[in-house]
Amino acid sequence: METPDHAGILKRLASLPPFHTNAARLLSISSESATAIEDYEKVFKSDPALAAELLLAANSIEFGLMTRVNSIHQALTLLGLDRVNSLSATIAMRQYMSQTPRLKVMRPLWAHSIATAVIAETLGHIRGFPVSGLYTAGLVHDVGRLGLLMATENRYANLLAEPVAGFEEAAAMEREQFGLTHSEAGAIMAKSWSFPALLCNAISHHHEEKGQPADDRLRLVQLACRGAGALGYEEHGDSRPGASVGRLELPPDLRGREALEPARLVQRIIRLLTTMSGPA
Repeated sequence: METPDHAGILKRLASLPPFHTNAARLLSISSESATAIEDYEKVFKSDPALAAELLLAANSIEFGLMTRVNSIHQALTLLGLDRVNSLSATIAMRQYMSQTPRLKVMRPLWAHSIATAVIAETLGHIRGFPVSGLYTAGLVHDVGRLGLLMATENRYANLLAEPVAGFEEAAAMEREQFGLTHSEAGAIMAKSWSFPALLCNAISHHHEEKGQPADDRLRLVQLACRGAGALGYEEHGDSRPGASVGRLELPPDLRGREALEPARLVQRIIRLLTTMSGPA
């Protein structure tokens, strides 16, 4: 369905500011690279603002390091590659969100992104996938919502304030009002920013639909997105962090896993949200 402003929204989405150069570099570093730590160090050393965030987070309770961290190299060495990767992605995403409007809906969007990232990472550990890519995919999966907020002069915020029955209803509302869904908006943004394939797939297909790529990692991001909502970290209406996870349907191999107990997940999500406070 095409709305009167559909063409204008598409034009604005294509011209949205990209991730800051150094933030984008953080997202593109592969934890499987033999030079990953060196690559991270180069980026942080070239950007004082990002470096300050790294040191602040490294010295927080969330990461529980036994000694005061005073240098970038020390932080990267003590944190370890997986945590460096997830922390770098979080810093990059928060830096991008600082460019978006200061609206009430930003806090639940940030919390949902963090929750999805934590759950995706946990699922990756259990399934034996490289967890860093999954954390980042979970973190950026809803970037299309940020795009619609900026491209519609905040009209999208009114839609996010409304509770919905599920993805189908939300998607129908987005198409009716703006001519495309947040997943389609995100796909435009990810393509223009030349994001890696996993991130593009997560942004475009984080809700289960026909014709999506056959990727086991993508399925974990989809499950994590649903899991975040089941824990109360909703994208629409009022968030209810800590709600029961009972309505989340887990595959047989994931049921009864201690790492997926709602209380454990919520505790970690809250700690990370406290450490990496989102938009004001």
